[in-house]
Amino acid sequence: MIECKDLIKIYHDEDTNVRIPALRGCDLRVYTGEIITIVGSSGSGKTTLINNLSGLESISSGSVRVGNYLLENMSEKEFNDYRLKMIGIVDQFPERTLFLDGTVLDNLNFTSGLITKDRKQYLDNNKMILERLGILHLADRLVRHLSGGEMIRTAIASALAKNCPVLLCDEPTGQLDSVNTERVKSLLKQITRDYNVTVVVVTHDPRFQEGVDKTCEILDGRVSTILGVEEQIAYSGKTSFPLKFKSQLDSTNSIRVPDLILKSLKIDKDIDFELSENGEVKLLHPTGIQPEKIVLEEVKERRKILTMDPLPKKYFSKKEIVVQLHNVSKIYTSNGTDVQALSDINLQVRKGEIVFILGPSGSGKTTLVKLITGLESSTDGEIKIIEEFFSNLSDSEKADFRRNQMGLVSQQGNLHPFLTIDENFYLKDIFSGKRFKAQTLDSKITEQLKRFDIVHRMDSYPLEISGGELQRASLAIANNDFPPIVVLDEPTANLDSELAEQAMNQIYELHRKTAITFLIATHDINLIRDGIRAIELVDGRINNDGLVVSKINKTNK
Repeated sequence: MIECKDLIKIYHDEDTNVRIPALRGCDLRVYTGEIITIVGSSGSGKTTLINNLSGLESISSGSVRVGNYLLENMSEKEFNDYRLKMIGIVDQFPERTLFLDGTVLDNLNFTSGLITKDRKQYLDNNKMILERLGILHLADRLVRHLSGGEMIRTAIASALAKNCPVLLCDEPTGQLDSVNTERVKSLLKQITRDYNVTVVVVTHDPRFQEGVDKTCEILDGRVSTILGVEEQIAYSGKTSFPLKFKSQLDSTNSIRVPDLILKSLKIDKDIDFELSENGEVKLLHPTGIQPEKIVLEEVKERRKILTMDPLPKKYFSKKEIVVQLHNVSKIYTSNGTDVQALSDINLQVRKGEIVFILGPSGSGKTTLVKLITGLESSTDGEIKIIEEFFSNLSDSEKADFRRNQMGLVSQQGNLHPFLTIDENFYLKDIFSGKRFKAQTLDSKITEQLKRFDIVHRMDSYPLEISGGELQRASLAIANNDFPPIVVLDEPTANLDSELAEQAMNQIYELHRKTAITFLIATHDINLIRDGIRAIELVDGRINNDGLVVSKINKTNK
């Protein structure tokens, strides 16, 4: 169904005449009815590959065939026909592909209406899709009023409603809790069997890498390793030796040697091959250095259940309170129907505290973040932030307060699209009317970008970088100048596990060194260290508020 040969994609900045290779001879084969995952570090070329396969970006050279379409030779009219008939897309930022002021069902019906005029048939089919994805109850809800996880599932449902033979998903589960991740995985696997749909999932989410037909790892713009079901188990360190790997001959008859093998052989630049009479092949170090013994790293045990102790009775005693919500509720109205997003929220946050806001998809995490930051107004109740009755301010006054007192990272990244990453740092000072020296700020910018491992993208525009890179850039900007309060909504949703850990380490380190108050909304309970406060939301209400403790520590008490 999909075949890429020597696929190269080069981004060219006409102003600076700089050429950046994103894909460097990528070879990939995906068979009809397969579900595969594409993995790789942030910036490795995963999203670029999806954009090339979807026809959203032209390829620089090489060959790409999807079905009977040869993408390198198509006109714009042929591309439009290809995208309509062949491709369903689930973007990592779903608001890019959905009508925010339409209902969930409106979005599905619009997509189906592009393919068929049989309204009764597609209405019934679309409701079935919503039911199987667990969002039928959201059918009449405006997309604008959905949580991040609900929006992702709506985007998947809308793509399925198109009934295309190829479904391309870019980080579809980064904002979903484990229950909904498994639901999405099951549905995608089911449609590959029932409808012979080919599914390609770009992801860093380890929960999505088990149970698929194969996993392709991209390194430096090329497919470096291919893992089948058995190889995935071995590669994850859950079994014993011998480990098995698969690779493929590319269009130049070259093959990538897996990193673990190179590490064992201590290979740097050269490698020797030895072929015996009976056809046995050995890879050897050219100077005869003996292979290094490989010790499989233990897979870190991930929290499956959150255990919390109640807050101590004097937790708030003689402490400065910087965020206070009293009987706060939020009601959205969609098509004349009231939807209770939050109900009677009462909470206090101390100065310099780090607080995680948890809960399954649709529990109200993002809505609570929007109320605290003033991006939405509460329906009832009172919000007080740093001695300011925040809920009584006008929208412009909230914007001024937010600019001067808060750092904010939304799920989608909140950078100006027509300014480079380093230029986005200047916006806050410019809008505040502050006088500043560019040279002084430049050194601070570089320091912050290094802190979140994104300095190499400082001259890039937000739309030119991957979702993970955008997330790290947003974190760097939000923490610049150490604002009193930093609010993060799913800050690691688009980061691979290594970068997510690095980013969280930086946040914990900033919290340790400064008086910043951090509010972090997430579905990933593994981001929280023991002794840190967590507030769990269920159905728009606070279900639990306490200090996280691991089961092992709790047992030993």
